[in-house]
Amino acid sequence: MLKLIALGLVLYYVVIPLLRFLMKGYVITQVHKKMSEQDIRSKQAASKSRKEGTIDVDYVPPKTKAKTDDVGGDYVPYEEIKE
Repeated sequence: MLKLIALGLVLYYVVIPLLRFLMKGYVITQVHKKMSEQDIRSKQAASKSRKEGTIDVDYVPPKTKAKTDDVGGDYVPYEEIKE
């Protein structure tokens, strides 16, 4: 029974923090590696697509129709009824 408690304490105070430390370092290195790869890819894509002295337009808004002064409907004159 004492061995089981000692094993639990060793796991809790030694192995778990050690694994946490190692995994944290591994995750940080993987994140930095992926970020640098993405940065390199974006720089390569930017350098490939652009040539010196050219302009690229990514978005062209749709053309709107010219507005008319017609407000719609017909004007109907009316007479006021007096009682």
